[in-house]
Amino acid sequence: MIKEPFFRLNQEPDALTGFSRTIAEIEWLLLVLMMFYLVVGNIEDDVKTLLLGGLCAFAAFVMLFHYANFFAKANVWKLALETWVMIFLITWSVWHTGRQDSLLLNLYFLPIITSALALGKLTTLLEVVLIGSCYLLLGKNGAPSSELFSLSQSSVLLTWLFPMLLVGYITTMLSNDIYHTFSRIKTVAQTDELTHLNNRRAFMDHLEKQLQQAQRGEHTFSVLLGDCDNLKIVNDQYGHEAGNLLLQAIADNFRHCLRGCDTAARYGGDEFTVLLPSTDLEGAELVAKRIQENLAATSFSYRGNTVTTNISIGIATYPQHGVTAEALLHHADKAMYVRKRESKGQAAVAIC
Repeated sequence: MIKEPFFRLNQEPDALTGFSRTIAEIEWLLLVLMMFYLVVGNIEDDVKTLLLGGLCAFAAFVMLFHYANFFAKANVWKLALETWVMIFLITWSVWHTGRQDSLLLNLYFLPIITSALALGKLTTLLEVVLIGSCYLLLGKNGAPSSELFSLSQSSVLLTWLFPMLLVGYITTMLSNDIYHTFSRIKTVAQTDELTHLNNRRAFMDHLEKQLQQAQRGEHTFSVLLGDCDNLKIVNDQYGHEAGNLLLQAIADNFRHCLRGCDTAARYGGDEFTVLLPSTDLEGAELVAKRIQENLAATSFSYRGNTVTTNISIGIATYPQHGVTAEALLHHADKAMYVRKRESKGQAAVAIC
């Protein structure tokens, strides 16, 4: 049974960008709520000025993190840092507006919900612990420090934290359901149903990312494009069920011959592609030869008949044979069909 990959939603660039936009909206909501409290709350002028300065500093932080080019790209640590800064701002504001009696205490729900959605259970639990510690250290306004860790204070803490833990738990459960649904949808969208290899769309995504990395790091990689030599014959002689088994045998051969960092895909019909990171032309030729030799030694029985196959492979290497995905695939495809006409089951270097 082929194990399906699990895609973490908070590791996907597009999803991270979406989370980042959501966190920005939550941060602006936090600012609006606190500004509203400054306007309608019964707060002394000197405290109001102090809080207003803190809100201005937080607004500058949000603008820097979400609109400056250096910080604009979203990642998990950036999202976590933003939730910690939110907790710091709320704690600082609560300290100046009544401590445990402050009306702003419920604002702690905002970073908890944010963390539960974007960062997972462990980070959310750690943030609940951090908020609980802040709550203890805040204490009641005018209460002696000796009462901070008393039994009665601990009971108050647990009573206050329980709704927050419940919200965090339920939100993380919903988030995990979203993660698993997303993973399943992405697996179906990127996997060939018959061979369980990557499909054409997924392969092109991998190839484009590899091109970007190669252009930044000035390193090489290779692309193999292979075509089954006798699928039509097998289909005509034994039926499409045997042809499907033949394609699955080729896919299993790729899994056996390739490294973990390599990417194999069913490009369409009886064509297969392989992406070989950090592999020059000589290395790609060795991989192609290994694939062909292993496949030639492989056979399967279908209704008492032994079915074998070969594969013709074209090779293209970046940057010798092209600097775009289209150019590399075109050269590999051209080389494959030249070799297919001349001598089936052989590898060929792309023709420049």
